[in-house]
Amino acid sequence: MPVSLRTKLNPGSRSGPLEPIMKRALSIFALSAALCACTLPRPVASFSEVQKAGKAGDIQLIPVTGSTIPPAPAAPAVAFPADFLSAPESQYGRLGPGDRLAVKVWESGSSTVFASTGSSGSDLGEMSIDESGRIYLPYVGAVRAEGLTIAELRSVITGRLRTVVLNPQVDIRLVEHRSALVSVQGAAAKTGSFPIEQGRTRLEQLLAEAAPDQKNPEVLEVVVRRNGETATARLSDIYSDPRLDIALQPGDSVILREVNQSVTVLGAAGIQGSVPITKRDFTLLDAIAAAKGLNPDAANPRAVFLMRLPADPSAAPIVYHYDMRRPDEMAFAARTVLHDDDAVMISSAPFAQLRLVLASVAQSLTAARAAATVPIL
Repeated sequence: MPVSLRTKLNPGSRSGPLEPIMKRALSIFALSAALCACTLPRPVASFSEVQKAGKAGDIQLIPVTGSTIPPAPAAPAVAFPADFLSAPESQYGRLGPGDRLAVKVWESGSSTVFASTGSSGSDLGEMSIDESGRIYLPYVGAVRAEGLTIAELRSVITGRLRTVVLNPQVDIRLVEHRSALVSVQGAAAKTGSFPIEQGRTRLEQLLAEAAPDQKNPEVLEVVVRRNGETATARLSDIYSDPRLDIALQPGDSVILREVNQSVTVLGAAGIQGSVPITKRDFTLLDAIAAAKGLNPDAANPRAVFLMRLPADPSAAPIVYHYDMRRPDEMAFAARTVLHDDDAVMISSAPFAQLRLVLASVAQSLTAARAAATVPIL
């Protein structure tokens, strides 16, 4: 029958069954401690390791002061160029190539050309203005329509018909205004081609009808392509600056697209991972707030770093150091505008690492204690 260690223990004995058991327990403890020391979690470098890398020249470690605040991203070019801003409203009432018209003619008298009776109108159907700007009608021939209004074209056709028809009456209806189309693509509820017409002559009127995604106008770009030239403005700027409500021109292409930029937050933050840049002038404090702040149980507020790759790929990475215990350096963080693909690293506090070590040692002691009470056969 197995006898427990306690029943075999003899206080006066210097050897016996206890010795191999203790050796076994100490071996387990030593192995557990070694494994714990090797495998303690380390999400990011510690403060001392970053300082060591800076001294070794592996990184350019820069303590942030009023004169060393990281440079903000380059300011974007003027939203729309001068020729976009100064373009007059399109003469949407003028006809052009591609426009489709429906023409109907009434005649007087008993002898008619277009209809069997003089009292009824003759529907000539739909016809398109060709690339040369003309339409063709029976007994009239080619009539130049490009640049004319509906009323002007009606007058021209009526004058031509008077030579072959008694007291002609002409009705012209615009079926499709294809010579003055603009297109909308991208992040909008309604995309496609829109004719420039009354109530739809300027960019804001077009956007109101296309209904762009309003989730965050700060990060929605409005791209206008015109005659081989491309210009971009943020939707929020168009809403706030009347000068950007440019007049639409035939052939304009308007593209709505989200600006997808982000920074990476690592270490002792509330959450880790990619944090989207939700506005222009998105700062280091904004990124920390979006990551739910510093972890109160783990973060070292003295060791908050902004990592940025230099323009020269052969140069060492730039690491800016912030001590968030100091109000002045918190103000510097509020003035640090982040770039797309920047990384924010928050080191763990020494006490957090010590807590992990103690927890690992406690687990090892528990394992050793369990081993020491194993029954002896």
